[in-house]
Amino acid sequence: MNIKIAIPLLVILALTFIAILIESFIPGESDTPEDSDVIVTLGGGDQGRVKEAADLYQSGYADKVLITPAGDRYNAEELTSIVRHYGVEEEDVIVDTESTSTYSNAERTLEIMDDNNFESAMIVTSDYHLKRAKLAFERLNDNDKTFNYISASNLEGKKGLDREDAFSHWIREFIKIWGYRFGLYNLFG
Repeated sequence: MNIKIAIPLLVILALTFIAILIESFIPGESDTPEDSDVIVTLGGGDQGRVKEAADLYQSGYADKVLITPAGDRYNAEELTSIVRHYGVEEEDVIVDTESTSTYSNAERTLEIMDDNNFESAMIVTSDYHLKRAKLAFERLNDNDKTFNYISASNLEGKKGLDREDAFSHWIREFIKIWGYRFGLYNLFG
């Protein structure tokens, strides 16, 4: 290969890699809460997501809260108990027990929204998870529903990059979001 071609090509590749790394450290932007039909709490993280959803519920942004599983961590009864602990009335709780990943959360949420005639939802998740959640929901949505994305701190009030386990969250999300960007949802959870 000609050196006049190789050097600019290597510079372009290096700059692309640097841009990708920099972008990965920028957390997803949280929207301003808006009145919605349902507040969706994505499973995973600690109970900070549930607390944020309950605070939005108590502030009157929605009458229903949909909670999704965190893997095998909690069953439906435990999830309901946790969300009730933070002040959500039992009759206002909808539990999705079938989702196993962020992508399946988006699929099931859209099904549940259709079943309940919900047109809008606030999606509550951790800031480090917001980009991937938005990517999954927007790819499946077809502009049929309105989504608002809200980031939640952990129970200690810390955002993703301020946490002790920030690196593990960053590397996991870095890998998974690129898997999602290439449509490999089943491989990357």
